[in-house]
Amino acid sequence: MIKEREPALERMSVIAQVFWTLVSFYFLLWFEGIVTVDNFLETRDHFVLAIVIIPVWFTMLEMFEMGTMGRMQKYRTILKKYLFLIPIGSFVLFIMIHLFDFNSITGTDLMKFAILDFLVLSIQKIIGRMVIRSFRKKGYNTRMLLLIADETGAPFVRQIIETDDWGYRIWGIITDSDKIKNEFGDKYAIYPENEDFARLIDEKVIDDVFFCKQDFNTHVVRKLVNECREVGVGFHLHNKVLAFGGLDPKLSFLNRQFFLSFRNTPENYIALKIKGAVDFFMATVILILVSPVMLTIGLLIKLEDGGPVFFKQVRVGKHGRLFKCLKFRTMVTNAEDLKEKLMELNEQDGPVFKIKNDPRITKVGKFLRKTSLDELPQFINVLVGDMSIVGPRPPVPSEVKQYKRSLNRRLSVNPGITCTWQVSGRNNIPFDRWMEMDMEYIDNWSLGLDFIIILKTFKVVFSSNGQ
Repeated sequence: MIKEREPALERMSVIAQVFWTLVSFYFLLWFEGIVTVDNFLETRDHFVLAIVIIPVWFTMLEMFEMGTMGRMQKYRTILKKYLFLIPIGSFVLFIMIHLFDFNSITGTDLMKFAILDFLVLSIQKIIGRMVIRSFRKKGYNTRMLLLIADETGAPFVRQIIETDDWGYRIWGIITDSDKIKNEFGDKYAIYPENEDFARLIDEKVIDDVFFCKQDFNTHVVRKLVNECREVGVGFHLHNKVLAFGGLDPKLSFLNRQFFLSFRNTPENYIALKIKGAVDFFMATVILILVSPVMLTIGLLIKLEDGGPVFFKQVRVGKHGRLFKCLKFRTMVTNAEDLKEKLMELNEQDGPVFKIKNDPRITKVGKFLRKTSLDELPQFINVLVGDMSIVGPRPPVPSEVKQYKRSLNRRLSVNPGITCTWQVSGRNNIPFDRWMEMDMEYIDNWSLGLDFIIILKTFKVVFSSNGQ
């Protein structure tokens, strides 16, 4: 395969990042008083480390493709790469100061350097991207595209047109679709599907070909890919088959054969293990801290009607496992028996039963629900592994029986004490939107998202807005 030439701007970007890393390094040494004008030539420590920084940072920046223009790359992705590569480089320097027994620079200094380098490189990268995007809007640093599309490719064409800061320009469209012709024919060159594809990419300035069709012949696509490969033009296949709502297709290999794998649940092994550890740690700490509060609540419930303190209800957990979900009892002792009589008052659509002013709720229960304190015992469920702190709320078996099959994906992760629905209005949200929120949480899960939901939960609790 003919490799596309790497633009000079991308190599210059890597060199610039190495330069700013050296600036960060020497600024820190100057700021800490380690290197001054007077002793600059008297110590070799900083010279050796600076010489090491150049190849190490250059290699890692190249490996992580930090010189690329990143037309559609998110800022979050860039920052994550820096968070990974800078500590690795700093660790190499840490090894150097111990191998050569450097006394003037310590591990603490290297830690400060890593933080400073992250800030400097992030800022210069963000500013650089803003400048590049402004140039792209003016027509500079662009890539010419040839699209092969049917009517299903129309949204992609519109997206390319609307996002001129990506730096993509449509040179022409190969299509037999009347919809594409009518909508874009006055803006771009339109070619029939029997057009000589090889001649087009040979004679015209084409950087990338995007294939956006619902139905296609594998033999035809293979032929197009080979013709692009022969001249070094990128080929990108987009198809509805590869875009099932919310799923994240990735190439995987087994016995030297590749498969297109769809991620149906979060798969970041390390992050999931961290989530489990955080759940256990937080549940332990919270239960210890709020134990006086829980004892007080238990006493109030007991004094009100003499009934049990806890309400234990069978709920559905991960992959359909049943468990007893704990809550402080907020209703009268015969609440479940009264439920059938109140079904006609249900205000929540879907299979869920909710009444805004439920007559079964006790006086203490009303306060507990308003402040969400009734759910404190669920940290015990988290401690034993039945639940997580953040995750879709656990349904009761009767609700699950009424689910459409697609909703069972809610059960692919551990249920949680709090979730997007909990912090977004709860009973004011229609059932279908509630389910969408849970699916969006599963599809976009990250430790950062959990942290945001936890912060919003505190806001809801302290504002007494637990509807």
